[in-house]
This record gives sequence, structure tokens and C-alpha cells, in this order.
Amino acid sequence: MECPVTSASRIFTLAALALACAAVLPVAAGASAPKSAHTAKTCWSGYSYNGVQSPSRAYGVSANLTLSARSLVGNGHVAAWVGVGGAGLGPGGADEWLQAGIAHDEGGTDVLYYEYKQPGAAAATYVRLSAVAPGDTHSIVVYERAAQRDSWRVMIDGVKVSDAIDLPGSHGRFQPVATAENWDGGVAGSCNQYDFDFSNLAVRAQFGGAWQAFDLSRVLRDPAYRLTLRASGFDASSR
Repeated sequence: MECPVTSASRIFTLAALALACAAVLPVAAGASAPKSAHTAKTCWSGYSYNGVQSPSRAYGVSANLTLSARSLVGNGHVAAWVGVGGAGLGPGGADEWLQAGIAHDEGGTDVLYYEYKQPGAAAATYVRLSAVAPGDTHSIVVYERAAQRDSWRVMIDGVKVSDAIDLPGSHGRFQPVATAENWDGGVAGSCNQYDFDFSNLAVRAQFGGAWQAFDLSRVLRDPAYRLTLRASGFDASSR
């Protein structure tokens, strides 16, 4: 199934397009996602995703994210992130999201980052943090603050790296996503190279409640890349 692609900007969008159009299939833990009619050597145009979406709404998402090998980006960018929201998923169809993880832009290097988009804002806010080396693992947490509904925060390696981020109408609205991402930079078929490992994936199913295992039954995949699920995570990498 081919999905329409709009013009891409500098920002990292969340998976609204992928959630609507990408194949979402149950895959047994420990198995690679099966191939589709797309050839394994051809990436989808624009943005593509290789990961999982929670089948239920939640109030936070966390993972240990490892950069298994240095990313190689010829056009656009790659990223690996956990987050909530997406293009058109906010109140009244507004764009609203929050995500955090590792990103690599064309001409750049692998870095920790977080990004958020608030309804009515002209553009997303992208915050570049420290560099990441191959083999590094970081704990990434995106969560709604128990002290205030619709107020979110990003925590990396146990440190609060963001201020409180207001996402109006987000309480109880979003199904978390954990995914690798490729953007071809407008050059159709550009398969940038990445290798990310997600482990100890968890969601906060109750507002202010305990963390529990992420249900990995809903898969987002680009068949140009590998996706191998495990009991509590997955590896997403180039073929």
C-alpha cells in the first residue's frame, strides 16, 4: 500500500502517516517482520518507520535505546525515538507531539534530542543534546506529569532534560510509539543506514501509575529495513 507523501520539513514528524498507512501486523517475539510486496532494497518515499505502536492509550513511554552502530546519512535524516502524539492527532486535528531519542542529520552526527509540537505553533521545537557514540545506551522516558494533566516532560538517564511541556488536550489521548525513522530528504528511495536497539520498553497505563511492559503486537515497518522483536524490545537496522 503506497501512502501519499507531503513535502518534508526539517522537523521530525511523529508517525501519523505511518499509523494510517504502514502495514501494522502482529509478529511473534524473536522473529523478523515478514517482507511485503515492496522490495527489500527500496525505501518508501518521504518518511518511513520501523517499530511498534501501543494498541492502547497511555500516559508515558520509556525504553533503553542503544546506538548499535554509527548512522550513515546521505540524504535527510534517521532517528530512533519514543513518543506520543503526531501530525493531526491533537485537539481538533491539530499537530501535537512529543518525542525523544537519538537522531542523525545529513552532514551531522548521532545526538540525543527531544522535540515537541504544540497546537498553533508555527513549527516544532527541536532540542539537540549531547553526542552519542556507537555502543552507548541511554534511558529515554517521555511521561505526563502526575502533578498536572496535559503537562509532559522528557527524562534521559534519570535526569529531567526538559521543562514541563504543555500539550493541551493530550490527557488520555495518545497511543505511544517506539520506532526507528528514515527520511529520504526529498530524494526518493534513499535508504539511510541505521542500527538501533530498543530494550526494556514500557508504558505507563494509568495516570501517575506504575510502568508495565509495552505490548509489541502492533508493528510499523519499512521492508527495506530489518525489524526483529524480542520479549521486551526490538532491533531496527539496515539490511
